[in-house]
Amino acid sequence: MNAETIVELLKNHPKASHVRVCWKRDAKTRKDCPLHIQKETCAYVRAGITYANLSTVKNGIAEGTRGEVQSLPWGQWRDGFANYIIDHKGNEYVRLYPASFENLSKPTVQWYADGKPTTFEAVESFLLASEKPKPEDEKADCFSVRADSILWVD
Repeated sequence: MNAETIVELLKNHPKASHVRVCWKRDAKTRKDCPLHIQKETCAYVRAGITYANLSTVKNGIAEGTRGEVQSLPWGQWRDGFANYIIDHKGNEYVRLYPASFENLSKPTVQWYADGKPTTFEAVESFLLASEKPKPEDEKADCFSVRADSILWVD
């Protein structure tokens, strides 16, 4: 799926509403990993939001715990698709935000080794530290997913 098709599917829902999205990508592994490991994530997300308007961002600025919002640290917004599509080095990324409701905020993850479903524990020793789950207090306010890794939008 290309990014503009994904955005059209996201726009079928009211702006910033919760939408289920599933994506699959190659995992970041150690160089000596003998397996092809992939991670499939399905989560409720929001899209089309202006980052500077998030309450966590506004509160952080007001409290002095973070600086003012800067421009994108990498890539650039696609003309006509600001807050949705980032173009970077020939790739399309879709900007997504975690669900704002606690009961929707936990994504489901399925790991694959050489195309077969497996557990995180079975592949953990091959993964780079960046692939391991982060503590709840380190979760990002937003994230970007390569458009070509998105499997479906519901």
